[in-house]
Amino acid sequence: MRLTRRGWVAVAVVFVGVANAVAFGPRALNAVVVPVAVALAVGALQVWRLSPPRAVRNPPDDGFPGETHTVSVDIDAPRAFQATVSDALTGGLDGDSTVDAVVGDGSISYDVTYRARGPATIGPVTVVAHDLLGLFSQTFTVGDRMEVLVFPQVGSLTTTANRTLSALSDQRTTSHRGEFDRLREYTTGDPLRDIHWKSSAKSGELVVKTYTNHANADAVAVSVGCVDGQEDDVAEAAATLSWSLLDTGIPVRLSSPVGVTDATPDERRRILAHLSRLESGAVPDVDSDVVVRGDAGQTYVTFAGQETTFDLLRAASNADAEQMTEPDRATEAAADENVLGQPSGRNRGVTR
Repeated sequence: MRLTRRGWVAVAVVFVGVANAVAFGPRALNAVVVPVAVALAVGALQVWRLSPPRAVRNPPDDGFPGETHTVSVDIDAPRAFQATVSDALTGGLDGDSTVDAVVGDGSISYDVTYRARGPATIGPVTVVAHDLLGLFSQTFTVGDRMEVLVFPQVGSLTTTANRTLSALSDQRTTSHRGEFDRLREYTTGDPLRDIHWKSSAKSGELVVKTYTNHANADAVAVSVGCVDGQEDDVAEAAATLSWSLLDTGIPVRLSSPVGVTDATPDERRRILAHLSRLESGAVPDVDSDVVVRGDAGQTYVTFAGQETTFDLLRAASNADAEQMTEPDRATEAAADENVLGQPSGRNRGVTR
């Protein structure tokens, strides 16, 4: 418990009043000093009797840079009291988490904006309690720290890049399908290339071939590495390339300096969570189907036997496309054809 600035002023008033009483008589005590002294005594008693509150935070969802989420904190106390409540925010998060509230009378909430990729923490909660007149205060630190992940941005690729990435799965599966296992009835989601047309014609029902280690054979390996300062750009490139593969139903095996993650189209959050923690380091597997490397201010991508840059693979946003002149489009199409050896096309920009 400590005096606030207002409390120190009140103490100074008491001392001055006592000095005046000594010099000019006790009437000054009745006029000024006694009421202020009573206020100090009552305020000190109010704050001294307070017990530490309990705080339970309702965590916001993970998200992308630029998104705003609401954080709410339930604070319980044996008796309600006036306080200033603030929640600690680490880098990558931006928001006014300081709220004047009556603690023990419900919950507080505030908005937080995600600014930069990476793991960030919220908490603990600092509760500065004070008496009704604001003469005394007491600080409590309650609640746990919690982590929130700010994902890398996910863009979109040119039609040519999407088509070439999809072809990687066919090439990989053809050369790594494993041994034939058996024939079974077709189910929704099975690749059309696995249909055994001869047996299907005989039985009148679609039949597919299954292979040992089929799931592993289908996965496209993406390996990522970068120098210091390129983490965000490389994370965006890897997320965009992986998202394109997952959108077409192709599993991804992602490796980076922070580890290895496998993801199916229904588990794409694993890719985003992994890349939100991306740190600098060498590419773990330079023989992967797709290699993303950040170096010297540029992000390089190697796949289908060629190296290019992520800028050449990325589709123009709608705003950029509207501002692009015909010569610009022709130049970009020619660059895309030179990089991948196929005609160029464009996707609509995707906001994730």
